[in-house]
Amino acid sequence: MGFFDKLFSKPKKQEIRTSGKNPEGFDFIKERLLLKDYLPHRGKRNSNEYFRAMPFIDFYYKFRNLDEKYLDKCIDYCYICIACLNSPDMKRDIRDGIFIPAFKRLIIIYENKKDYEKAIETARLALAYTNVNNQEDAEYYAKKMSSNMKKLFNKQTETTGK
Repeated sequence: MGFFDKLFSKPKKQEIRTSGKNPEGFDFIKERLLLKDYLPHRGKRNSNEYFRAMPFIDFYYKFRNLDEKYLDKCIDYCYICIACLNSPDMKRDIRDGIFIPAFKRLIIIYENKKDYEKAIETARLALAYTNVNNQEDAEYYAKKMSSNMKKLFNKQTETTGK
């Protein structure tokens, strides 16, 4: 391509980065693909819904800095996954020590929002679903409960001035 070709050619379309740590735009195509897989299972509160809703947690969390609605959707899908844990077909998975990312993600979100009460409540609930096969997770949740209780205590003493 010669100099004049470059000079008079149409400008290249600027691509918006939708992947990586700090995406510049929302990935509507990926969302549509995830929804296509998830929609037949929506509302069933069983293992199928759990495993199809789980990818949305990381997906929407990645776009949390673009718009608050993506963080809200991430939280919604965390609660959908947690609601599925009470399903009879999830009992074996829980007994076997299934990894439940919704709890960790919610704790991080609530800590960042400085909503320590919800972070403590989430850690307490996570401990109820953690078995002896997941000693590392149990220690993590117990540590998060303790640290958030300290943060909550410090926050309350700051506001009361004592």
